[in-house]
Amino acid sequence: MSQPLPLTPLTVGIEPVYQPVVALDSRAVVGYEALTRPCADSPWASPIELLEAAHTMNATVAFDWRCRLAALRGALDAHMPPELALFVNAEPVALDAPPPADCADLLAAAGALSITVEITERHLMRNPAGLLRAVEHARHLGWRVAIDDVGADSSSLALLPLIRPDVIKLDMRMVQGRSTSETAVIVAAVAAESDRTGSRILAEGIETELHERTALDMGATEGQGWLYGVPGPLPSFTQTRTVHRPAHPEPAVTVRVPTAVTPYGVVSALGAPRRSDRSLYDEMEIGLLRTAAAMGPSTIVIATRGPGHGDRSSFDALLDELAALSALTAVFEPYPARTTVRYRAVTVDASDPLALERSVIVVAPFQTAALVGLDRGPGDNGRHTYHYRLTYDRNVVLDAATVLLHRLGL
Repeated sequence: MSQPLPLTPLTVGIEPVYQPVVALDSRAVVGYEALTRPCADSPWASPIELLEAAHTMNATVAFDWRCRLAALRGALDAHMPPELALFVNAEPVALDAPPPADCADLLAAAGALSITVEITERHLMRNPAGLLRAVEHARHLGWRVAIDDVGADSSSLALLPLIRPDVIKLDMRMVQGRSTSETAVIVAAVAAESDRTGSRILAEGIETELHERTALDMGATEGQGWLYGVPGPLPSFTQTRTVHRPAHPEPAVTVRVPTAVTPYGVVSALGAPRRSDRSLYDEMEIGLLRTAAAMGPSTIVIATRGPGHGDRSSFDALLDELAALSALTAVFEPYPARTTVRYRAVTVDASDPLALERSVIVVAPFQTAALVGLDRGPGDNGRHTYHYRLTYDRNVVLDAATVLLHRLGL
C-alpha cells in the first residue's frame, strides 16, 4: 500500500474564492478578484502561511502558477462572461517564468476571460528587470496589469510611470485611515498617472459608506471590500443575466520597449547634442542629483559613469544620500563599486557602450529629467569634453530609464 504524499503547498488542497469588484457610482458588479484559501485538511491556516511555506521550499513559482490556474479554472467552470474582469494575483518571479507544461489547454480557454493580473510582490525593486519582463509576458498573453497596494510603500508609486498599469489599486489604509499630507501626495500622483494613461483607480478595503465616500473623493471609480461582498464562490453565470456595464475596454497602454540600447541612443532622437567641458557637466550633474534628493521617497535615480568621471568621493556621497531618500538609486560603472556604498552598483564591461556614457536619470511621480552625456575625451584645449542632452520630456526620460532597468536584475 502506497504511502500518501506529504502535504506541501504543491499537494495540499486549495480552493479559489472570489470577491466582487463594483463600479462606485452604481455598485454594479464589474468583476471579481480571485483569492486562494487552504482546504480544511491544510496545516497552514492562511494564504500568507501557504505562500511563506512555498518560499521556504523554493517553490514560489510553482505554487503561484497553481493558485492562478485554479482561479482561471473556477471562472471557466462558472461560465464567467467576458464583460466582467477577473483579477488574479501574481508574483513577478512567477510571471517571468513559463507556465506548467500541462496547462496549455486551460490557458487557451482562459483567453475568453477578461483577465487582469495583479502584481503583488512587496519587494518590487529587488529585480526591476524581472518585473518589467513579467509585465511584458502578461501583456503578450492579452492580460491587463494592475499594481496592488499603491500607497503601502514608495516602490509601487515609483514604478507606476514605468509599468503603466491598466488598473491602480489603492491600499486599504488609504480609505480607512486619516488623511495626511502623505496621503494627499499619493492621491495626486495616482490621479496624474490616471489622467496620462487612462488607467482606472480601484480602492480596496471599503467596509462602510464613509470608506466609499473617501474612495470617491480620492478619484476611485471602482471599489472592493466587505461593503459589497465577502470572498466566496462565484455565482452561476449559465442563466441569462443583465449586463450592467459594457465590455471592459482594451488595455489602456502597451509595453514600453525602447529600440535604443543605451540612454544616449534614446536621447539622440532629440537632435544634435550640446557640448560641455567637464567642469560644467559636473555642476549640471550635481544640480540634478540635489534636485532628485528633494523629490521624495517615490523617486528612482539611475546613473552611469565612465572612467573619465573624475573624483568619485563627492559623487558617492550624493548617491549614498539619495539611496536613503529614494525608492531606488542605482549606478552602472566600468569598475567595482566601493564596498561601503549604500546605492545599488552594477559593474559593466569596459567594452560595453554604456561605459562611455555619463548620465543621471530621475523618475518621480511629478517630474522626470535626464542628463545624458557621451564622453568625447580631451578636446583641442586639453579639457575633457562631453556631448550631451538635458531633457525633461517624460516619454524620453522613461525610455532611457527603462533601458537601464532592463539590465538591473537580481
